Order: sequence, then structure tokens, then C-alpha cells
Amino acid sequence: MKVLYGLCTWGLGHMTRSLPLMRRLIDDGHDLVIYTSDRPLLALKKEFGDKCEYVESVEYPSPYAKNGTFALRLTLMMPAIINAIVKEHKEVLKLSQDLDVDVLISDSEYGVFDKTKPSFFIFHQLRYVPPDFLRILKNQTERFNYHFRNSFTKFVVPDFPNDGGLTGNLSHNLSYMSSDQVKYIGILSDYQKMVVDQDIDYLISLSGREPSRSILEKKIVDQIKVLKGNVALVRGMPENAEKIKIPGVEVINYAGKGLRDELMNRSKFVIARSGYSTIMDMAELGKNGLLIPTPGQTEQEYLSEYLSEKLYFHSVNENDIDLEKDVEIAKSYNGYNPPWRTAQSVEKFMDIIKIAVGG
Repeated sequence: MKVLYGLCTWGLGHMTRSLPLMRRLIDDGHDLVIYTSDRPLLALKKEFGDKCEYVESVEYPSPYAKNGTFALRLTLMMPAIINAIVKEHKEVLKLSQDLDVDVLISDSEYGVFDKTKPSFFIFHQLRYVPPDFLRILKNQTERFNYHFRNSFTKFVVPDFPNDGGLTGNLSHNLSYMSSDQVKYIGILSDYQKMVVDQDIDYLISLSGREPSRSILEKKIVDQIKVLKGNVALVRGMPENAEKIKIPGVEVINYAGKGLRDELMNRSKFVIARSGYSTIMDMAELGKNGLLIPTPGQTEQEYLSEYLSEKLYFHSVNENDIDLEKDVEIAKSYNGYNPPWRTAQSVEKFMDIIKIAVGG
């Protein structure tokens, strides 16, 4: 088959969770056309080289801001985002015809579909959880997704179907979407289990946009001396960024895939933001940890609260961090033992495609 795969460019999480699916499509001999832009496009060209084709995509305007007003900015920018979706869809329809595409797959790109061909939408947030002052919008994103019910063959959720999974009300207990429209395939992670000694007592993984990344880094560094044992800090910075030295701590500006996999596998405990891709990575490798949501990002704030209530992971607000206390609390939590892992999730996804194309 010829497969057109569209990727959201708001961060690298959409790309990393799609990598196992992309690799499988390539390994099975399908012709993959990747439709994205910005950092994901650069990273995927480095990852796959000439194994697939690349088309630079229409970019959605980004609602991320320095002052943590993501929800409000997203709401105000919806007209501009919808315009981008319309432009994107026109471009995708032309690509679908010109390239003779058989299947379209979209990770969070609403315009990447062709109603005449099997089209799949990968998304873990079928419902938006707004801040209190926007509570009136509680079900609006589910209604927005419902508007596309006839555009996509299936909505594919990288989560488990039972007991709220890892996403809770973000993708469960839906009001509009029917069960035959939504398929839960399980977690998707680019990490692979490695047989290595777990000799890192604490792995601190920083990520996200500035200045939120630097704000959290300062709070962590100010308290890092309370962590006893081997500590590794991955800053999420460019490799050539100015380095910092912390006594007794291995500081790494940037960890590429090989080093990132090794560090995560070697770690006993993880301290990180509560982005959904990070949570899936921790579940894939069976890691416990402390989650710190990015202020103003309601998705991360909701996930932190939900996973704490389920006793999977302890979370703490950025302004309330007490590393010594919070780490001890987090160690009493259970972590998350998934019903299955990425390899089986990929199989489930491939089965969905086979059914749709009649294979």
C-alpha cells in the first residue's frame, strides 16, 4: 500500500508515539509518505532517511505561550486553526490523488483524510478538559471531533479500553462518540526494554518549551542535593548549549534515542513532566515516578490529578515541589502495569487497517 501519514507539529510527542507504527509500515514493505513540518520533519528525515518520502505540511498556529495561558489561547485561535485545517485538507486531497494513496493516517491532524479511502485519526484527547473559567467548553472538543465522524474510518486511541485506562475522561466516558467509531489499541512508546543494570537511582527528564523548562530546572536544581544515590539530569536542551555542573549529578544537555533508551532502562525512578507520551514511556518500561504538570496545560494537569487518584503516579504542582517529601510519597505508589505493551498495540492497529482495506 501507499500510506500518507500526517503528524501534528506541536512538540515531538506525536512523532515519538507514531514511530513504532511507521517502522512497522516500512518493515512490511508499504510505501510511506510522511506529511509534517518543523522539528518532526527534521527528526524523521534523520530517522528514516530515504526509506520513505516527505512532504512539508501546512502548519497549525501554535497556542503555546510563555505565560501558561494555553487553554485561553487555544480557544481564541480556533478560527485560525480551522482555516489551517481547511487549507491542509485541500492539499491532502490533491496528494491523495496525485500519489495514488491507499490509506491515510493522521496523528492529531484534522485535515489528513480522504472520504473515498480508509482514513484513521490517532488521538488521545477526544474530550478537552478546560480550566474552571472555561468550564462551559467541557464537551465542545468532543463535539468538534464528532463533527469529523464521517471523515475518518476510525478514531484510534493509544490507550486501553477498560477502567479509564491512562487518559480517564480525556478519551473515556464519551457523550457523543459511539463505541463503533472509537478503537482503543493500547499504549504506543518508542522505548524498548533493555537488559541492563538499574544503576541510576533518579532520572530527571526535563522537556517542553521555554521558559517553563528553565523554571522547572531551577526548582529541581535548587533541591537536587536531597536525592541520595546516582542521579542523572537530562535537560532537554540542544547538545551545544552551555553546560551546567552539579556536584554528584550526571548532567546531559540532550539525549538522542540510543542514550535516551539506555538512561530510561537504567533508571529506578523517573521525575518528569506529565505529558502523555512520557506517561506511556514510563508504562512501557514499568517505571514509577513523580509527575510535575506544566502550569496552564490543562491536559497535563488533568492527567496528573487522574493518575494520582488511581494511585499510579504521585504528582505535585510546580510551585509546591518538595523533592525530598514528594519522592518518598511517589515511591509508595504502584506505577502502572499495562494489560499489553507497544508491540501488541501495533498489531492491533495493523489489524484495523487490514479490516478497512479488506486485506
